[in-house]
Amino acid sequence: MANNRINRISSEYMQALAACMRTLKDPRVQGFVSITRCEVTNDLRYAKVFISVLGDEKAAKDAMRGLRSAVGYLRREVAQKVGLRAAPEPVFHLDDSIQHGAEILSVLTGIENAPVAPPVTVHYTAEEAAKLLSERDNFLIITHRRPDGDTLGSAAALCLALRELEKEAYLLPNPDVTPKYGWLVDGLEAEEGFVPETVLSVDVADLSLFPENAKEYQYRVDLSIDHHNTSRAFSRALWCKSGAAATGELILELLDLLEVELDENLADALYTAVSTDTGCFKFSNVTANTFLTAARCAEAGADIAGLNLELFIIKTPARMKLEGAAQANMLFHENGRIAIVKITRALIEELGVTVDDQDGVAAIPRNVEGVDIGMTLTEQEDGSIKVSVRTSNRINAADICAKFAGGGHRAAAGCTMHTDIDDAAEQLLAAARDILK
Repeated sequence: MANNRINRISSEYMQALAACMRTLKDPRVQGFVSITRCEVTNDLRYAKVFISVLGDEKAAKDAMRGLRSAVGYLRREVAQKVGLRAAPEPVFHLDDSIQHGAEILSVLTGIENAPVAPPVTVHYTAEEAAKLLSERDNFLIITHRRPDGDTLGSAAALCLALRELEKEAYLLPNPDVTPKYGWLVDGLEAEEGFVPETVLSVDVADLSLFPENAKEYQYRVDLSIDHHNTSRAFSRALWCKSGAAATGELILELLDLLEVELDENLADALYTAVSTDTGCFKFSNVTANTFLTAARCAEAGADIAGLNLELFIIKTPARMKLEGAAQANMLFHENGRIAIVKITRALIEELGVTVDDQDGVAAIPRNVEGVDIGMTLTEQEDGSIKVSVRTSNRINAADICAKFAGGGHRAAAGCTMHTDIDDAAEQLLAAARDILK
């Protein structure tokens, strides 16, 4: 019975004290303090009052000082409310159980939401890559953002080859695929709900190049196949051959190891890969093996003339106008050694330029006699600036782009900048000047 009485008094005391605390004018207490529990002693002399304080450690200390200075007033007011001749004296204690619980919850939430740690990457040989492909099944192949002919052609050829081996293989749908390359992925894209056993990436040098719908696989890539000398490891295994002009060359090497015969479809895909990444065999990255790869494709029935016509010769009226504008508005610096072209959204919309129309424009400033560094800046719909850098054999384009978290090859590299196009041009010009020095 005594315990029931004390419990009842404690409850009433707590309610009365909370009401009285709300009348305090002390700014240290107003709006910051709440009572979590109250324990009245059996002799009714004291009430142990636990409080929580909204705010930092300083706010808690200030609130405790304010309450302790108001003990006399609170005791008198509570006595009147609960009908006691002398109410217990409140003894305030800071209740850190809520904060402690919040900290534990924060830690647990952090663990749950923490990004998966990137795997330790093992560097594979061609033979080890082929062995993995022969032993695994249910493949999903990832291509990079703003896909070009190399990433799509290589992915398509690899997917077709795996199907020739009677394996289930699909490409992850890439939302940036344009009509120019749409034929490469036709019939190869995974349907929604497909759960892969093995995830591959082709021609993807860095996680930043993953399309948005590929982010869930960023640390689940079992094998990355790439040819960029700036390739940053993110997969469980990486086969990178930086001396190759295109990833398509590596895919043909894998096909040979897997004993997959090159047919017309595979040949069209691989020829697209190697020809587009070399500017139709005009760039300095071309090697003897590049020509051998193209010859193998021709021998297997690739439509060389038709592909060259569609990929490099035929141009839309909008593309022709874009080239004219790029040439007319080109800016030269350092006695003509640096050339810059800026393609704004306003110009793109005025001319009705598509993404396909922009393909290859990056080569224009470098085509001018005397230019060692040609830079093309294209304003994107989201306001970012896509930068393409082309250089002579005396200058490393990747060194320039690396200053802006980009990369690529010695003669051709790129990056994305999040500023306005004029500021981006100034920053790139400064970086290019440093390189020339």
